[in-house]
Amino acid sequence: MSTRHRRLGGVGRTPPRKLSTRRSRKTPAGESRAQALTANQERFVQEYLVDLNGKQAAIRAGYSERSAEVTASKLLSNPKVRAAVDAAKAARAERVEVKADDVLRELLLIARTDIGDAFSPTGALLPLKEMPAHLRRAISSIEVEQLTVDGEAIGTVAKVKLWDKPKSLELLGKHLRLFVDKVETTVQFSHEDALGELE
Repeated sequence: MSTRHRRLGGVGRTPPRKLSTRRSRKTPAGESRAQALTANQERFVQEYLVDLNGKQAAIRAGYSERSAEVTASKLLSNPKVRAAVDAAKAARAERVEVKADDVLRELLLIARTDIGDAFSPTGALLPLKEMPAHLRRAISSIEVEQLTVDGEAIGTVAKVKLWDKPKSLELLGKHLRLFVDKVETTVQFSHEDALGELE
């Protein structure tokens, strides 16, 4: 004999589930980089921006001096570190309102400067305010020496020094990828150093 049970009035029904909403936390700007890098890596990024010298930046950041060059190469090859460096450089350029084109123009100006523009047709050195603007921007220093005879001034000698033209050409050449450098480096460091450098 079978008996059929009839559910009445909602008895036995599963009560509706309450859905809870959870708000996602927004990550403040710059926090993702801090979370992605270790303390040493973050310090390396800060030090690298000082002079863009990877080896010295690694040493100042607390990495082993013996293997600093290798460490710097590995750090700069790390996508997270490279992204942090690029972001910091972009932020700095924006703060000082300097663009890559501005830097290249100044390098080109130095490379093309003719010291002859500093002299008058008679061969006399022009006063600084009368020199062309492009020449003044290429001047590194001016030294003026007083000439005397028996304590009496008889004239002056001015020495004008321009910024390093070969260095400017080298930097421009590197930007245009005109040179291919092959550098062989021998660095000795222990296995323990290699394991601990990127911590």
